Amino acid sequence: MDIESFPLYDIEGDAQQRGRQYGRAAGDRIDLSLRTYRAAFERVGLSWERTRALARRFMPMVEAFDAGMLREIEGVGEGAGVPAEDIVALNARSEMLYAFQQLEATEPPDGCTGVVVMPSAARDGKLIHAQNWDWRVESLELGVVLRIQPDEGPAMLTFAEAGTLARAGLNSAGIAVTGNFIKADNDGKQQGVPLALIRRGILQSTLYANALGVVCRSARSISNNMIITHAEGEAVSLETCPEQVFWQQPEGGILVHANHFKTPAALARVVDRSLETTPDSLYRDRRVTEALHNKRAAGLLTEQDVLDALQDRFGAPRAVCRSPSAGPGGASSATVATIVMDPAARKMRIAPAPFKAHRFTEYSL
Repeated sequence: MDIESFPLYDIEGDAQQRGRQYGRAAGDRIDLSLRTYRAAFERVGLSWERTRALARRFMPMVEAFDAGMLREIEGVGEGAGVPAEDIVALNARSEMLYAFQQLEATEPPDGCTGVVVMPSAARDGKLIHAQNWDWRVESLELGVVLRIQPDEGPAMLTFAEAGTLARAGLNSAGIAVTGNFIKADNDGKQQGVPLALIRRGILQSTLYANALGVVCRSARSISNNMIITHAEGEAVSLETCPEQVFWQQPEGGILVHANHFKTPAALARVVDRSLETTPDSLYRDRRVTEALHNKRAAGLLTEQDVLDALQDRFGAPRAVCRSPSAGPGGASSATVATIVMDPAARKMRIAPAPFKAHRFTEYSL
């Protein structure tokens, strides 16, 4: 699978218009997303008709969370020529899949290693926000970049799987977000707002406080770690589970989070199920943290220092930079992309398949 870059789609206007533009422009990739996740749902015993029925149950909650997002989802469906519930299913795939206990036997974990370097620790004085996204190898063919100019609110730049509204990204207000898998024992026991839409809500925020509030106020079905930064030098890692939010802030100008709960409060109050599927998170988190602090001891950090840390191959294939390997049920997982963001410049660079020879493509607002 030789993917040199992810396609960029410009969408603008009101929610319905943006959705239609997205659906038309990315129709082929959305179709591939649907085929990919239809097979995933079927592996956990969900027929596509049952999947659609479950997706319809999410629609009132999506509308209550943000009616514009539901209109945009409906527009994506119109543009791509598929029912709106198909697009809801793509955006709620984690909530719908991870609600099933048999998932661990059939699906690879949605990994990731996130990194922030604060302006005080950066050579150029600008915040660096980066991530390795570990997931299905076939997601290399599903990745898209959306440059969004809404009628109201900040412009947004987000990397996502085709058909979804956001994954990692930044906005014109200087806010950026990445998300990492974590799992608690009470995941999937209540309905919540899909993570893709919570991340989109963060990117729709003009104020940093509002971006944090999107996470803290939203009903959630499953756990997730979200790192939210601001170009002017703010960063926080939010460890969320369905009923609680815990936070971690940078130490020595560096923040790293992989795929297990780290905050003392969470460790005291949450039954962490993350390490059952991502035990490698323990050393990935430590190795990236140590690499950056060692570099910091010798001087200020650069973007290349961050990218070097994210190329660590210890423990391959279950490394910081994960090479393709068969997971549960035969599904193959890998580091699908490395994303590095410069929120001050409103730019992001993305390299597909960083486990092999690769190049970064720059996208900007």
